[in-house]
Amino acid sequence: MFNLQSIVLLFLSYVVIPRLTFLPKSVHTVLIIFGPFLLPKLINLFNTARATSRSAPIRPTPPTVQHALNLLFVSAVVCLVLSLPHFAPENIFLKTQSRLQIPPDVLFTRLRLLRPLLDQDEVLRAKFGSVRNKLIYLVYGPDTMINCVWCAAGEGTEVQNYFLYSLPKIIIPHIFHLAVLGLATSSLVGTEGSRFRTHATIAGLFLMVAETWYLGTYEIATNKRARVLQDIDFVHWRVRVLRFISFAVADGIFGLVLWATSTNRWLGKPTSIAERLEMTTRDAEETQHKLRALGLLMNSINRDPVLRDLREEYWRTEGQVMAETVQEEEVMEHINKTISKLDLPGLEGRVGEIADGILVGIDSLRASQALSGSGTSEASK
Repeated sequence: MFNLQSIVLLFLSYVVIPRLTFLPKSVHTVLIIFGPFLLPKLINLFNTARATSRSAPIRPTPPTVQHALNLLFVSAVVCLVLSLPHFAPENIFLKTQSRLQIPPDVLFTRLRLLRPLLDQDEVLRAKFGSVRNKLIYLVYGPDTMINCVWCAAGEGTEVQNYFLYSLPKIIIPHIFHLAVLGLATSSLVGTEGSRFRTHATIAGLFLMVAETWYLGTYEIATNKRARVLQDIDFVHWRVRVLRFISFAVADGIFGLVLWATSTNRWLGKPTSIAERLEMTTRDAEETQHKLRALGLLMNSINRDPVLRDLREEYWRTEGQVMAETVQEEEVMEHINKTISKLDLPGLEGRVGEIADGILVGIDSLRASQALSGSGTSEASK
């Protein structure tokens, strides 16, 4: 039998996916082959998660999860701020609007017109005599080019040396981000956060490995064909922006997941039978203690003549005040309007149903007691 869901799946699998030609060929081929099989499973997984969430009542955000959300929010804001160009290292090609093939003397003459030259600029001037050093500068940044004194020692391996020198600076931001994700999904947050600890660790490690692999395998000769400034790929600065934006996106996603799951809006776990029994027993004990306290209070009031007289005086005064209030015209008008809006026949029907249910329960209880009594008498005979 065909239903709406199966028709939509067929349309997506055999009409929409084959037309996604803007995707890479490998991704497009995988979607065409596995799309018709994966889409139903994804939809069933979504429906199962939604049904599970509906079985658990929505609750406010727990305090420990709120602390984790605050940490992720601060981390995301800091990462977005650090991604701004103001906090990035200076790019002298962009600052001077110069091509890659410009002579070093001309480049730094333009730079001197914009700001005073520093000792670091003199080091760059000496190294920019080689076009290869300019290409390495674009990939690994000015700090690596200036401070690595042993990177150019190896013949043919200087690119690898520059990469190894910049590797700690690549990994350190990821370590801090992993620490933030670890705190947000640690046992301090509770089960709401620890259930996603593995996912957060995998996401943080994936970002670190992806950036390391990209910079380690990047072909620096790509920029050699750039003839104008707009064709230059400023890899170091582009990767830096993408790094902090990816940190902010990961923090936002995990914050949203923690909020949705901790409030039972998504993937909510129903309360177990043991927890329900414990909560019910606790509520019953509290109610029993309150009833005992109320009984002691009523007993004390009834035994004390002064308190008993005060209680009787209160109820007598309360009755007089309510009687006088009800006799006012405005109050009577509101009462009549309210009564006129009531569905008395429907109310009587519901009351009758409830009364019938109570009577049926009483009759069944009496019948069970009678059967147990007859069974006991026969056993005694």
